[in-house]
Amino acid sequence: MKGTLYGVSVGPGDPGLVTLRAVEVLRACPVIAVPISGAETPVALEIARQAVPEVDGKELLRLKFPMIHDKAALGQSHDRAAAQVTEVLDQGRDVAMINLGDASIYATYSSIQSRVLAAGEYQVITIPGVPSFCAVAARLNLGLTKPHLPLHIIPGGYPGVEEALNLPGTKILMKAGKEAGRLRACLEGRPGVSASLVKDCGLPGETVCRNLEELPENSGYFSTVIIREED
Repeated sequence: MKGTLYGVSVGPGDPGLVTLRAVEVLRACPVIAVPISGAETPVALEIARQAVPEVDGKELLRLKFPMIHDKAALGQSHDRAAAQVTEVLDQGRDVAMINLGDASIYATYSSIQSRVLAAGEYQVITIPGVPSFCAVAARLNLGLTKPHLPLHIIPGGYPGVEEALNLPGTKILMKAGKEAGRLRACLEGRPGVSASLVKDCGLPGETVCRNLEELPENSGYFSTVIIREED
């Protein structure tokens, strides 16, 4: 009997935001798959350890996800990572792959999820979590939506970000640290618009910028910007 792959959302930073279901799965799975992109201990693993101390006694499956833009090379790295996961599943052992925020939103997990599902031999279960932009809105005490207006979620590196700023409703820019200065320049002089940023929400180095003037030229990778039409 083959094992099951679980995509486990661990929230944006505060271990108190890890769901009860995620805790159950992390305790039950013998193998924890951890996306690795650099030399430092991944933030998702630190959150999981704080929420579930038993994680330290588990087998860690390190999956390398290089920070590159070459689609072919990136695809090959995802293929290798998926093969690592299916090798463990073929042994009949369950794997919990941890993911920051929610596993369905710009998630590393999705590349493994799609490949394992495509194999047609394995059960895949995704555990939802608190998205970073919801935690940021709560930290800022902001409502994200208004009646009859849309909510837009945009990656910070999206090439059409300037055009996206013209969309009606609230705009959320995820992983937008390098774009903070450009956003400030784009938004200056626009009446009726407010912008706020939180870096490392729920983590020890959390930084909060509540208005356009406070937006830095450059912020950390885990920075979320909320752009709202003022009441």
